[in-house]
Amino acid sequence: MTARIPVTQWERGVSGGKTAAKVGRKVLSYLVRSPFLQEEKRHAAKRTMNREAAEVLFEGLSMLRGTALKAAQLCSMEFGLFPPEVMETLRKSAHEVPPLNRALARKVVQNALGRPPEEVFRTFDSQAFAAASLGQVHRAVAKEGGTLAVKIQYPGIGETIQSDMRLMRSVLRAIPDSRFMMPVMAEIEARLLEETDYRRELENMAFFRERLDMDRVVVPAARADLSAGVVLAAEHIAGLPLNTWLKTGPGRDARDKVAQTLQDLFVSGLYRLRCIHADPNPGNFLVREDATIGLVDFGCVKHFDPEFVALYAKLPTVAMHATKDECLSLLQALRITKPSLDKQAQDSMFAMFHETSQWLSRLCAEDVFDFSANPDFIATGSRLMRQSLELQEHMETNTDFVFLHRTRYGMLRLFEALGARVCFRNAYEW
Repeated sequence: MTARIPVTQWERGVSGGKTAAKVGRKVLSYLVRSPFLQEEKRHAAKRTMNREAAEVLFEGLSMLRGTALKAAQLCSMEFGLFPPEVMETLRKSAHEVPPLNRALARKVVQNALGRPPEEVFRTFDSQAFAAASLGQVHRAVAKEGGTLAVKIQYPGIGETIQSDMRLMRSVLRAIPDSRFMMPVMAEIEARLLEETDYRRELENMAFFRERLDMDRVVVPAARADLSAGVVLAAEHIAGLPLNTWLKTGPGRDARDKVAQTLQDLFVSGLYRLRCIHADPNPGNFLVREDATIGLVDFGCVKHFDPEFVALYAKLPTVAMHATKDECLSLLQALRITKPSLDKQAQDSMFAMFHETSQWLSRLCAEDVFDFSANPDFIATGSRLMRQSLELQEHMETNTDFVFLHRTRYGMLRLFEALGARVCFRNAYEW
């Protein structure tokens, strides 16, 4: 029998406390033994500790469900802040939450809109056809016609975010090198709180629909008149989720077109709009019959200051052509490195930055980069991010990079899965 999900703040606090204590015991056991182990065995013991602690963490968060589990999914992103053993385990949290039953879905609509769904819509399918970040999506037909996608938020999600994130922080503090995780937790909490406000998501959707101006990307029209804080109605976009479409065996040209569209979407959003769709889940990209993209789920959107975007655009050129002092100056301006470093730390940071830049420059070495011909590209990037963990004491955590890197790295992983040829050269960076 499935264990009952803790509901009250006290129950969830007790559950989270037990998880933190279990993780702490795993770490303490390693710390007691490590001074007496040879270097090779010490590294192996640390990997085992990370894996076992991650298993405990995943088990505890699975019990909590809700935003705690969503936060674990976000933590599993390859930020370079977590040991690979932890990330490997946390990725298991990316499964779908069991759907609401039909009666509860109907009740959510009635409470939010003041009328039952059969009075709001011409037809409403009470069986969800897709899962969203913190809710589920139903098909409906508007009174005047036109198919809609209606997203319904899981009840009580908004109320649990802050308490669940406190639990997450208490659990993660037990993991070694957790100092860099705390600002990341704050950034994730901020985005999660935004995701629960469907009125804000309607604004995000309207922003992209009005300003994106890409003929290969379709943004659904929002229906504010049929939406509320926990119910969001928008035009239904026909198409297959990217991962489903890929299983149909599309040809090379179609895969290249889809990948290039996603790359251009990222570049246009970051540099022209200074705002990115920051959830590169393949389910959010619906591939249409002509290989254009239907872009959905605007709950996770990240806006950037003009100053940050201008500095970020300099990274490729500075990395490849500037002196060490110029590179370090830019890294400090971007709040990647601490403002004062000794010579050895400067040399180490510059060497890491230069090696990472050499890796990224492979994308622009030719007119197009062929992911199918470079199967080591993502693996090399993962290795470099793990190596950067050794320099954390010289680094700061600029939270602007959290969802920026999540999106850019997530796109690269999609391109790898597509085996696509993509042009990365653009007027902003190269």
